[in-house]
Amino acid sequence: MDRKLKIALTVVIIIVLVASFFVYDTTQKTAAPASGTITVHDSLGRAVTFNHTVTRIVSIDPSATATLYALGAYHDLVGGNEFDCYPPNESLPDVGDSYGVNLEDIVNLSPQVVLLYGATMPSYGTQILNLGIPVLVDNPNSIIQIEQETTMLGMITGTVKNASLINQWMNQSLDAINQSVASLSSQPEYSAFYYLYAGGWTAGNDTFIGQIMQYAHLKNIATAQGYYEMSSGLIAEDNPQVILLDQYVNFSAVTTAPYNETSAFLNDRVVSVVNDSFIDYPDFRVIYGIAWVLDSVYPTFVSLPAFPIHLEYPPTYGL
Repeated sequence: MDRKLKIALTVVIIIVLVASFFVYDTTQKTAAPASGTITVHDSLGRAVTFNHTVTRIVSIDPSATATLYALGAYHDLVGGNEFDCYPPNESLPDVGDSYGVNLEDIVNLSPQVVLLYGATMPSYGTQILNLGIPVLVDNPNSIIQIEQETTMLGMITGTVKNASLINQWMNQSLDAINQSVASLSSQPEYSAFYYLYAGGWTAGNDTFIGQIMQYAHLKNIATAQGYYEMSSGLIAEDNPQVILLDQYVNFSAVTTAPYNETSAFLNDRVVSVVNDSFIDYPDFRVIYGIAWVLDSVYPTFVSLPAFPIHLEYPPTYGL
């Protein structure tokens, strides 16, 4: 063989080997366990068993849709929901949202599983189960539970390797966030109010938004449980130093009392959330939401590790 040809072939082989080492195949599937079945537990603690990895999924959960895309299992989706926003330009048929589902459309799609989030289960989860279609409920309330959801979706789609990579990345990212917070040791936590909906609706204890505020070195003045309307009197009394405006709340909402009398308004610390899916949707992208809030409020910059899986639409898309 010609020496130049040998060298050329050697270079090609090396390039292929190096590329295979650094680029993760988002379409690669892993085989089912030796038993031939896959058993997972959803957020309600229900054990659901599949005879093989699933290839026809309907997702009524936008966070699950985003996670499946990152796992490389987006091609297994046959139906989505109205609130899907990542990946963009979705062409899946919308078969439901938090207010209802089209059972006929779901049946016509012949799904092997339907993914719901917690609030939707009482509404119509039983109806879908009665049709003989398996249901998995995702309802993460913490980073750990997001990782558990990611692992669960990786197991049923045969993308466990990518699920492990994503979870490892999340933990490494949290370390980076904690290091940034530690650098603010001389900076006490700002008190903060998340303006969720018009009229003073906010997120209190046991909400995902509340937890993100804690990660971002903010003390939430909303201390009641869940989502509720906080009175103007309490907002004025607690005098938040930071106001986070949800993307659907116009800045004009804080130009009147009690908001325009708060330290947040007077010190120009009213921060408009560009894309609340990074804060309100409990999936891996929340890491970017935490870093964004932290950087928007404090004099710091969080250097997150690179996302370990190459995606056509990067996970920061829309932020």
